[in-house]
Amino acid sequence: MRTFVTSDIHGNNEAFNKALKHIQLQKDDKLILLGDYIDRGVDSKGVLDTILYLKEQDFNLVCLIGNHEQMFLDAINDHRNLSQWIMNGGDTTLSSFLTRSIHKIPIQYIDLIKSFNYYYEDGKYIFVHAALNMFNENPFDDLETILWSREPDWLLNEAWLKDRTLIHGHSPTEAKLIIESVQNRRNIICIDNGSFVKREGFGNICVLQLENFSIEFIQ
Repeated sequence: MRTFVTSDIHGNNEAFNKALKHIQLQKDDKLILLGDYIDRGVDSKGVLDTILYLKEQDFNLVCLIGNHEQMFLDAINDHRNLSQWIMNGGDTTLSSFLTRSIHKIPIQYIDLIKSFNYYYEDGKYIFVHAALNMFNENPFDDLETILWSREPDWLLNEAWLKDRTLIHGHSPTEAKLIIESVQNRRNIICIDNGSFVKREGFGNICVLQLENFSIEFIQ
């Protein structure tokens, strides 16, 4: 069994499917997705459809929630949150569903997003979307940090983390810095290359394989 991790697809279903084909994902592999499937890119619905298909076909998926999914759920639950979601790329998600109303998005997609977890632990690895407040009495209770923080290194408590590695997304990071952190086996590794960022060194989906700690960049 192989274990792959990727994050921050942001509606780029074409690159997501390219990545799945590139790694030749098998049903006995594990694929860990670190959130932000929707918004900004042109095909958020397609990304969610791909996830639904993989689940229906019994692929081994671990799906975490990102801040963009949280903004979506907040907008569903309270109309006062709608404008924040729209301003942060929700308009492209609505377009991918061919609607201007969040309430016309089919319930199966809402239920899918509601089923996502906030964190995942696997042996010596911890996975979250953004960061983990390791100084908190229970770091996994601080959902604000898990979803939103841009300062994971400031929250590093080596006495708590011990020999484990925290892997996260959320903060677009230049490819050479991602490669460096992977090669050096840093205790905190970001794998978000900003799939929607049109700038040199960015614009890819990263796929990290845990068994050999290799990183792939798929555009």
